[in-house]
Amino acid sequence: MSGSSGAGRRDLGADSAVSGGDGRYAATLAEGWDIWGPQGGYVATVALRAAGAEASFPRPATLACHYLRVASHGPVEIQVESLRKARRAESLRVTLTQSGERILEALVWTVAELTGIDHDAAKAPDVPAADDVQPWDTRPGTSAPRFPFWQNLDVRPVVPEPYRWGTATEPRSVAWQRLHVRPPLEDPFVDAGRMLVAVDAAMYPAAMFAYDAPFPYVAPSMDLVMSFHRAAPDAEWILADATSPLSERALVAGSASVWSADGRLLASAMQQMLQRT
Repeated sequence: MSGSSGAGRRDLGADSAVSGGDGRYAATLAEGWDIWGPQGGYVATVALRAAGAEASFPRPATLACHYLRVASHGPVEIQVESLRKARRAESLRVTLTQSGERILEALVWTVAELTGIDHDAAKAPDVPAADDVQPWDTRPGTSAPRFPFWQNLDVRPVVPEPYRWGTATEPRSVAWQRLHVRPPLEDPFVDAGRMLVAVDAAMYPAAMFAYDAPFPYVAPSMDLVMSFHRAAPDAEWILADATSPLSERALVAGSASVWSADGRLLASAMQQMLQRT
C-alpha cells in the first residue's frame, strides 16, 4: 500500500486533523471524500479527532452521532465539552458547525488503559484472505468509481460477488478494505476513524443488495453508533461485514462489524438511514 497520495487519493490522517484547545477546535473538510457530500464516516472521524484532542484518556470506547445536515468542503468549527470525567472514563459532547449551522452532534466515551476479566466469543466471518480477492474496480465489466470517496480505498468484495450486483440477494456486504494512503494508525483515534469510514460506507450498500437494479431510493444516514473494542495499528486490511435486516416505513436499519485479518473483532456499529426517492 502506498505511503504517499497518488492522483485523487487522500490522507485520512491529514484530512481529519484538528487544531485548537480548551474545548474549541477547527478543521477543514477536504475534497475527495465525497459521496453525496463529505462522507459521514469521514465527518464523524473529524469529530472523534477533536474529542481525542480534548480527552483526558487515550482510548476511544464509543461514538454516537447524529448527522444534522449535509456538510460541504471547507472550514468547520468544533466545540468539545466534557460532560463527566471519572477516574477511568470521560464522556464528551462534540458539536461541528459550518457557516453557522450545526452539521453533526456526537457523544464520545474515552477510557484509560485498563485491565479486567476478559473473554472473546466473537467468531470472524469465514472468508478468503484479502490478497486472494480481486479488487472490485479491476474486475471485467466494472466502471470507474462514481464518487471521489472510493478512490481513497482498495475494496475487495467477498459477499456478494460483483457479478451478482444488480440482482436481488441477501442484504449483506462483506468486503476487505484498506486506505490507499496509510494514516498514522498508531494514534488510536485515527485507527478508530478508519473503522468509522469503513462501516458508514458499508451499511447502505448492504441494503442496496436486497433489490434488483435500478435501486429504488437513496438512504442518507441519520445517525451512527459505534463501539471500539480493539485498536489495530498493525492491521493493514480490515474486513467490514454489514447487514441491513429491515427496511420499513422509510427507515432502513443497518448493523456492521469490523475485523482484522487474524480474526479479531475490532469494532461494531449500528445505523439508521432514511429513504429519499
